[in-house]
Amino acid sequence: MEWQNKKVLVTGAAGFIGYNLVEKFLQLDADVVAVDNFSTGKSYDVISKLPLRIIKADVALEGAIGHLPDEVDYVFHFGAPSSIILFNQDPVYALSSTICGLNNMFQYAKDIEAKKLVYPSSGSVYGLAPAPQSENSLPKPTNLYGMSKLVCEKIAVNNFSSVPNLGLRIFAGFGPGEEHKGDYASVVTLFLNSLLQNERPVIFGDGTQNRDFVYIDDVVNAIVRSAEVSDTNTVVNVGTGKNLSFNDVLKTINDSLGKSIEPVYVPKPEKYFDYTLAETTKMKQLLGVTARKPEEGIKSYISRLLG
Repeated sequence: MEWQNKKVLVTGAAGFIGYNLVEKFLQLDADVVAVDNFSTGKSYDVISKLPLRIIKADVALEGAIGHLPDEVDYVFHFGAPSSIILFNQDPVYALSSTICGLNNMFQYAKDIEAKKLVYPSSGSVYGLAPAPQSENSLPKPTNLYGMSKLVCEKIAVNNFSSVPNLGLRIFAGFGPGEEHKGDYASVVTLFLNSLLQNERPVIFGDGTQNRDFVYIDDVVNAIVRSAEVSDTNTVVNVGTGKNLSFNDVLKTINDSLGKSIEPVYVPKPEKYFDYTLAETTKMKQLLGVTARKPEEGIKSYISRLLG
């Protein structure tokens, strides 16, 4: 698809995924409207330097969509808490922001007759489901974050099936743009930050737990392709189809930096899951996206960060 002069609206534009998505659409010469409440993420001053329209708003609040433009081709709703820790700290706000925000944006997309709404679900919806986890696996979320994302999927199917939409079950995303997340960042970023400061990173358990770590550039490509394909009212995994243990993440970063810093192992929290792995056939066939392996993503991240 040619994105030049297409009007796209991105909520959560100051966040990790949202900001990377905004930059991608600017590269594609799209007409971008950035929406965020700027409570976290890139500061308004950073966003304001980009060639786009900015709307400061919390789309989870009643009446907020009245401030959004009447004509938009595609809606990308990524404005919601994206951390299990944030849900544990303030579950009422996190649930309200996630569920009400999505419901409001669906109503907005319906009102303006947008061509499609793309929204993030999460690999967390699978919870304890056996790996590899496919879109046909029975979701078994173990925390409020995963449960809220499953509710979002149900809203899309049951309440707004008339709005063309596609949900992305994103696994463990990482990469440039996580700076503002602090302790909520991916373990890749946390480990990298520790090693750059010659500090020992903290690993829960023995470090053999695995995650399907997917690089942000591949996540963004999947999001863009989700708007371009004709399929609607479905969900698609976004992962690599490979997993990497925390110990191997640390080894990859150490090797890339020419260091050999050992971690500090601490007890795992309760309800901690040890293994995630995306089944990526649907992503490859429907979206035409094949994500790079986790090790390659980590090396790309370090290369981009250090120039």
